[in-house]
Amino acid sequence: MDVDAVAAALVEHARTVGQAVVRTDTATPVAGLRTAVRRTARARGVSVRTGMVDDVLAVVRTDAPLWETSTAEMRRALSAPDEPGVVG
Repeated sequence: MDVDAVAAALVEHARTVGQAVVRTDTATPVAGLRTAVRRTARARGVSVRTGMVDDVLAVVRTDAPLWETSTAEMRRALSAPDEPGVVG
């Protein structure tokens, strides 16, 4: 996995639509990916929060309308593609 490329894709997707997700697996350097996401977001002037839900890393803009939706809608929006490393 190209951590910097995945981090850039996550930040860009979150910047555009409010949130981004990527499924992880045992080969995913989760701590390094989260660090790269935060570094990339800061460099682009985007305020984000990251979090893990089971094996999915979520990146959400702090001003995203997602925070104001129901739990069910938030879960739907944060559904990740089945394949690890694919940004959704």
